[in-house]
Amino acid sequence: MARDGRKVEAPITLQQTLIIEDQKVFVEHREMPLDAVRLDPHNPRIQHAVKQKFPDREITQEELRKLILDQPGVSELFRSIRDNGGISDPIHVRPDGSIIEGNCRVASYLKLNSINKNDPRWQAIPAIFVPSITPRQAAVLQGQFHVAGKNKWSAYEKAGHLHFMKNTLHMDEKAIAVTMRMTEKEVLKDLQAYTMMTEKVLPQLQGGSGLDKWSFVEEFCKRKGLEDYRTKPSNVDEFVSMVIDKRLKRGADVRKLERVLKHPAAVKTLKKQDVDAALAVVGKSDPTADSTAFNKLKKATTLLQHMPNKDVQRLRNSEESRVILRDLFSALKDVAKAAGVKLT
Repeated sequence: MARDGRKVEAPITLQQTLIIEDQKVFVEHREMPLDAVRLDPHNPRIQHAVKQKFPDREITQEELRKLILDQPGVSELFRSIRDNGGISDPIHVRPDGSIIEGNCRVASYLKLNSINKNDPRWQAIPAIFVPSITPRQAAVLQGQFHVAGKNKWSAYEKAGHLHFMKNTLHMDEKAIAVTMRMTEKEVLKDLQAYTMMTEKVLPQLQGGSGLDKWSFVEEFCKRKGLEDYRTKPSNVDEFVSMVIDKRLKRGADVRKLERVLKHPAAVKTLKKQDVDAALAVVGKSDPTADSTAFNKLKKATTLLQHMPNKDVQRLRNSEESRVILRDLFSALKDVAKAAGVKLT
C-alpha cells in the first residue's frame, strides 16, 4: 500500500522458503516501489533514540528517516549505496509495507530519491516480501541478522532485542539462546544488564544518550567475582550510585571492585572517593592490587618458581637464553639498590 492509500503491486521475480524455528515461511523477491514501504519505528536498533527524542508522541516517517540517517555507521552505508548504485542485500517487508529488516537501507534510498526524484535507481528497492509472518518469527529473523549474524547491533541494542523477545513475545531463555546462537547464561546476563540499565541507570542521567554507561553495567553483570554482591538489591543500587557520581570513571573500573570489596578500609574510602583511591588502600597491604609493575613481578616470580624443565635445559644449552636471565638479575640489583633494599 502506497503512502497515499493506493494499492501498489510489485512484480514477483523469485519465490522461495525461509526456515524460522523449524517452520517454513514463504517469501517473494520483488522490486518494491519506494512509496510502498514504511520505516519501522519499533526496530531495536533505534528504540533508545526514538524514546529519547520523541517520548510523548509518535514519530513521523520523515522524522524517522532523519533520525535513522543520523545513527552511527549509516552515513557510510549511504555512501556505499550511492556509489554502488543500489544494494546487494534486499530488505524484508510485511504485506502492509512495514519493514522487518532494512530500515537503514530504505532511509538511504529515500534520501537519494529526494536528491534526484527522476533517477530510476532510487524509485524502487529490492525486497523480500513476506506474505505471512508472526511477531515472534520477525524477531527471530532480525536477531539472526543482527545478534547471531555478521551485521551486529551494538551490545545494548542486542540486549534490548533479547528483552523484547523475553518480555513482549514471552519466549523463554532457552528458546532465545537457541535462536540467537547464545548460551542461556549469556542470555540471562544480557537480560539482567538491560533491566538494570533501563530501570536504574538511565532514569538518573541528565543529558546525552546515556549509552556510554552500558559498558559499566555489562561488566558488572558478567563479573563472576561480583556474583554474590549482585544478589543484594542495596548493593546494586550502590553500584548505580558509583556510576552516576563517577566514583567509577570507566567501564574497566568495574573489574577493580572485586579487590576493593574484600577490604573493609577500602570500602570506606570508596564511599567518599573514587575506585582508584580505594584500590590504593588495598595496595598498602597488597602492592599487586594497584600496581601493574608489582603484578608483573609477582607473576614473573611464580613463573621462575615453576619454570618447566625444558626451559631450564634451554638455559644450559643456549647463550641467548642466559643473556635474558643475566639482564633480569642485573635489573633486579639496580632496582634494589635504588630502593635501598638489601638482597640476601
